[in-house]
Amino acid sequence: MENKKPLLTSRNTMLATVIILLLLATILTMGMLTPLIAKLASGVEISLTPQYFNDRAALPTLALVLLLSTCMLIGYNSRKNIALIVAGSAFISIVFAMISPFGNTPMDISVPILTVAIIATFYKISRSLDPDISKAIKGTSAHLIHLGILFILLGIVLSSNMKVEDSQVITTGETAKFEGQSYEIMLRSMNSEYQGEPYKDKPASSYVTNIDFDVYKNGKIFKSGQIKYITDFKWGQTYTTTYINRGITEELFIAPRAIDEKKGELDVYMRTVPFINFLWGGMYLMVIGILMLGIVEYRSESKSLASSTNTNFDKKNKNRNKPNAIKEDDKYERMLEKELQKLRAKKDMKK
Repeated sequence: MENKKPLLTSRNTMLATVIILLLLATILTMGMLTPLIAKLASGVEISLTPQYFNDRAALPTLALVLLLSTCMLIGYNSRKNIALIVAGSAFISIVFAMISPFGNTPMDISVPILTVAIIATFYKISRSLDPDISKAIKGTSAHLIHLGILFILLGIVLSSNMKVEDSQVITTGETAKFEGQSYEIMLRSMNSEYQGEPYKDKPASSYVTNIDFDVYKNGKIFKSGQIKYITDFKWGQTYTTTYINRGITEELFIAPRAIDEKKGELDVYMRTVPFINFLWGGMYLMVIGILMLGIVEYRSESKSLASSTNTNFDKKNKNRNKPNAIKEDDKYERMLEKELQKLRAKKDMKK
């Protein structure tokens, strides 16, 4: 019987990765072109929400993560063990989707697969460590980029599915609680003023309301902040500024929706996003990995250039010495020829 080539190889996993990336690119391209085609064909304007892309890109993205886990383990484990690990993570995701331990289907499916991929990447980084610093940096830089991508995906999954948002109407001097969040807002004051150059019949180009407030967390003072509600007469629109506080475990977002100065009321929106730092941390890891990889490549190119320069220099020196060597050989040949001539002359005289 002929030996069958194994399917689980680096070449095959890379090929599968390219195919899935092409599939993702096709999904995104079709999603972006659909509104344009609909408008040209029927004149109807449609807009596709982020949920449209999330629903269609979820499964290919999870397949990419499984392939990443496979790539991290190839060469360090038997093919059988790798298949068991990857299939096991997929099986756990299916079980989690059925029992729903997180109470959220996208999280139930994604977290087990992402967790296994992160562990596999850390394992690959540990195996890439080397006493030679340059080799260690080169071996770990690409894996840091992979780890950053996984952290970004994990941050997106957790933050988008665990965020809590609510809005309340607050009167100046009062405190409002927001459902499902540990934060409260106490509205201190609202002060309005005209800003900018005079515009038409207005004393200024915009009318700005400065809103000062205190944020309480679990009943204790946490932060103080300010947001603005701006009416722009020149451009005929209203816009606002926002308050963002990024903590270690979560991000707090506050924005005004509407104001009533006469009643001293503010309609304010608050959103708490947990685990958002996985996303920011993943971005930093990607940047660090790219910089490390760039430095290593730059140093290797410099060494290669220096080596080629030295090689060319040695060749030039050898070429310079070649004429001298030729001259030395000619000298000895002439001396040998003279000696032979003398011997022939003596031989002829004896005859």
